[in-house]
Amino acid sequence: MFFASRKSGSGLQPAANGLKRRYGQTTIEYLLVTVSLLFVFVIMYKSLQYALSNQFKRGGMVIIKMYKVDPW
Repeated sequence: MFFASRKSGSGLQPAANGLKRRYGQTTIEYLLVTVSLLFVFVIMYKSLQYALSNQFKRGGMVIIKMYKVDPW
């Protein structure tokens, strides 16, 4: 419906003009989403970094055991 509200004495006005723009709320929502995504990516980075360092340690242990078992 194009004309949503009536004010006394002002006649009909479009519904879009009656709505207040909420720039502050949008800014806060964008900031919250950005901070939450940053938090998720930092947690993912730390967990993958930990897993990768463990894989290198395990691989190093395999290499050291191979050299101890088979010394040419």
